[in-house]
Amino acid sequence: MGSFQGLDDEDLQDDPALAADYRQVKSDADAHPMAESDKRGEYLFFGNKAWYSACHNGVNFTDELYHNAGIGLATEAPDLGRYSVTKKPKDWGAFKTPTIRDSVYTAPYMHDGSLATLEDVVNWYAQEGYANRNLDYRYKRIEKLTEQDKKDLVEFIKACTGLLPKVETGWLPE
Repeated sequence: MGSFQGLDDEDLQDDPALAADYRQVKSDADAHPMAESDKRGEYLFFGNKAWYSACHNGVNFTDELYHNAGIGLATEAPDLGRYSVTKKPKDWGAFKTPTIRDSVYTAPYMHDGSLATLEDVVNWYAQEGYANRNLDYRYKRIEKLTEQDKKDLVEFIKACTGLLPKVETGWLPE
């Protein structure tokens, strides 16, 4: 119900069309609830244990920034990522954060296609990436994930498949 977060009874009372939309979305959500594993994965994704939302956040599940996850750097001639464009040392090995939306359809994963499955991706992050001089500090924050945690994270990522939310414009001055 993402676009309805933060609404209260007063908001719904003032806007009958919004109230009708809310009731429909609520009814759909009640008819098709998330599985327990999806919910556990969501808790991990947004919580401090896995903290994937540090980079995969917002409506598109991406911060639109560049991060070094250590992918592809254990070679003699690594792809230097954003550094190849900017020549800034901080961009060495950094690549743009992709969305997790519909990622079940976008294998193989990572900029170099080195990870075949979502399970491989979760395992990569669970091991804190390939150590290098620019490894993003966020990977050091991932706490030890159990095998069940990893399965739950994959199920949550799979649950992020479907129609994109409608983004309304006109609420703020352009």
